[in-house]
Amino acid sequence: MEKRVKSVKFNAIMNTALTASNMLVSLVTIPYVTRVLSVSGYGDVGFAQSVSMWLSAFCLVGIPTYGIRECARVRDDPVALAQIVRELLIIITVCTLVVLIPFGICIELVPRLRAISSLMWVFWVGTLLLSYGVEWYFQAIEDYAYITIRSVAFKILSLILIICLVRGSDDWFIYGLILALITSGNNIFNIVRMFHNVPMSGIGEVRIRRHIKPLASYSVLSIASSLYLYFDSVLLGMCSIDNTEVAFYQLATKVKGVLAQILTAIINALVPRLSYYAVKDRKQYRRLLGTGMWVTVNLCMGIMCFLFVFSGPLVILISSKKYVGAILPMQIMGGVILFSGLNTFLGFCVLCPLGEEKKLAAANLLGVPISVGLNVLFDSKLGALGAAISVLIAEITIFCSLLKSTYRILKDVSTISQCVKMILAHMVSVAVSFALATKLNVINKYEYNTIYSLEVLLAGFVVYGLSWLIISLNAKENTALWLKRQVMNKIVDVK
Repeated sequence: MEKRVKSVKFNAIMNTALTASNMLVSLVTIPYVTRVLSVSGYGDVGFAQSVSMWLSAFCLVGIPTYGIRECARVRDDPVALAQIVRELLIIITVCTLVVLIPFGICIELVPRLRAISSLMWVFWVGTLLLSYGVEWYFQAIEDYAYITIRSVAFKILSLILIICLVRGSDDWFIYGLILALITSGNNIFNIVRMFHNVPMSGIGEVRIRRHIKPLASYSVLSIASSLYLYFDSVLLGMCSIDNTEVAFYQLATKVKGVLAQILTAIINALVPRLSYYAVKDRKQYRRLLGTGMWVTVNLCMGIMCFLFVFSGPLVILISSKKYVGAILPMQIMGGVILFSGLNTFLGFCVLCPLGEEKKLAAANLLGVPISVGLNVLFDSKLGALGAAISVLIAEITIFCSLLKSTYRILKDVSTISQCVKMILAHMVSVAVSFALATKLNVINKYEYNTIYSLEVLLAGFVVYGLSWLIISLNAKENTALWLKRQVMNKIVDVK
């Protein structure tokens, strides 16, 4: 048991390091490219990248999630593990060919894609590289040291290349080239390392059919998720004269992505362990699920509330006043982070470890027609704001469905009183933060510089954090008490 606890702690440390490096690189890259590139040029790259990520879901058909679960279950059996890896790679190869051939034809025939065909072909290759990332294999065997070192190295390389090569407003193609090929190129190292560890011959017959039925739910989930995570940017670009509104929306989603990386690190560390405990030790499963849930909810709610108050200074700090059009979409994205984070946790930490991924797929399917329909209705009139509203409504719909499916489990690890304490702490923190923002004159007024924006954000972070901590500790809220125990244990260890 002590070894398992240490493993969880080590995985958490590696995920924290990976998240910190990803956030650091993003915090440097996003402000740099949005200031250097033209708004439309940044939008062109965002549009092409969204098309690539959307199509990637059709290439991978849910294997990044399904593969973690299946490989984690047999990771102690090298032959069984090798069989599953080989079979999943065959499925990926077939699906990738089926998707990328029509994609290439569309680049030459669809006017909107042909207008930036050179960029689209670059991301065609990037989509191919994404298919063979096999990150799911390394997550399943919990090789987080390799994942972290490789990812950090390529992130730093891409950052250096961006700063050295992207120097003018017309360098959007170079920026796209780096994103599509250099950043995704680390996947080549993944596949080589995996082939070194996993034999592909002499391990028995290929049994693809055994994956079809369970993988169907993950496929539906992955494709449905991609429709309202990436297709909104694709549809926004197709409905607009140029990609300026895409640039505003992309900035909001990029910031959302940076903040969501914290949540991703937590969930990536939890999923393999929860999958193991769900089969071997249900008591440990409930304990770990409860801790993870309260940390996730508090984190998501804190991010949402902070963005609601301080989106203005954040946009100006990141991208200057030329991106003021991204402020309202970013405020909406705070709500998206809350419900998307909860949906990810409920789906991958509650349903999937218990083998109930069909319910997750069904919930995500509910979001598809809502997201697509609202994007068609809003995008041409409201632009980036319409796309943000559409994805928020879709995420809320999915949350309601998942909450119904997981209530029987959540009621054993949560109470109404704890929910009330958590909401109260954040409401007080929002009120205090709003009063501070009003006093600093940053509510609906954006005539200030980058330095002042940074000062406002730092002051807001401190005020919000302290307000939440004081209220939560006095109310004996679970996450605050857990943080207190962690700090006290570290102090005792040091002594």
